[in-house]
Amino acid sequence: MLEIKNLCVKYGDKMVFDDFSLEVGDREILCVLGRSGCGKTTLLNSIAGLIQHGGEIRGAESVSYMFQEDRLIPSLTAKGNVLFATSHLYKDRKEAERLAEEALAAVGLEGMSDRYPHTLSGGQAARVSLARAFCYPSELLITDEPFKSLDVATADALEKYFVKLFERSGKCAVIVSHSVEEAVSLADRAVVLGGSPCRILRETVIERPRGEREKDLAYLAEKAAEIKAAIIAS
Repeated sequence: MLEIKNLCVKYGDKMVFDDFSLEVGDREILCVLGRSGCGKTTLLNSIAGLIQHGGEIRGAESVSYMFQEDRLIPSLTAKGNVLFATSHLYKDRKEAERLAEEALAAVGLEGMSDRYPHTLSGGQAARVSLARAFCYPSELLITDEPFKSLDVATADALEKYFVKLFERSGKCAVIVSHSVEEAVSLADRAVVLGGSPCRILRETVIERPRGEREKDLAYLAEKAAEIKAAIIAS
């Protein structure tokens, strides 16, 4: 569980967050949306401890952060990139390698663990980044538009891998996105941020189980329209 209480972040004279509070439950996926520049990435960086902030953030002692770019190390293989982030956490190197191989297989890269980043497509590189994020033994996963640069079919496949890994991980997750469709597809709850200082303008709960949402497209369209209207009005 993640708990943010009275968050305050200021850049120079601009107060981005002031007395901002938010909770994410155990095994919950929260999607954060809003206009560009409203504070979404600042929120993630505060959670990750990358910027100074006031207030309290609990439940972020161990965090996996998946960025917009894959951020793979060119000189390391796919497995090497996963191990770079995880191997120091295990006394047994073989155990770390086994978990890395399992994570890569879970995102459809079985047999490709020895490939280098320059030989991978954009979608494959994103899958390595996804495997690395879930392989890291954290309680919280935060992502900043990880599917932004991918074509529709590849992004859809990555979303399915994301759900597969999430369901077995026991983590909670905060996803920053500009995609309303991504929000209603992946999230248990979506919040729209806006204003100055930044605040929650709308909260939408997506009640359908993730595995059954495609059966009720009218419901998803209704929820998507609610979220989109809130963003446009912000």
